[in-house]
Order: sequence, then C-alpha cells, then structure tokens
Amino acid sequence: MAMDAVTGPQVFLAGFALAGRDPEKSYQYLLDHAAEHGNWLAYTLDESLALTDPGLLLRVQQIGDVLLSRPFLVM
Repeated sequence: MAMDAVTGPQVFLAGFALAGRDPEKSYQYLLDHAAEHGNWLAYTLDESLALTDPGLLLRVQQIGDVLLSRPFLVM
C-alpha cells in the first residue's frame, strides 16, 4: 500500500511522521531507528530505503520542484 506524500494517509514510525517530509531527514531517521532497534535495512535499485522487518519502504515523490518522502508498506 503506497501513501501519497501530500494527501497521505500519514504513517508514523515510533512517533515520527514519514509522509511528506524531507527525504534526507526521513532516511536518516530510518537509519538511526534501525541501528537502535536492530532492524535490517535494504536499498532498492531506485535508491529507496527499506526497513525489512516491519515491511516499510520509503520512496521519494516529486511535487512540483520539491522532493518529499512517500512511505510504502509491503509484506
């Protein structure tokens, strides 16, 4: 299930909103979260970042001239 960066719905990971954020900050949050909780990480061919344990893929969506984070839930 893909979320839209602007219209949502909003997805939270440990209180951190993932949709519609600066992708660099969101990716850094996922890296920090994975290090703290021992989650497995994977980078996709399009340079999206995934937390494999909860099935969370964080992609980028272009809105006009701005890139925003777009969570994608997978099984």
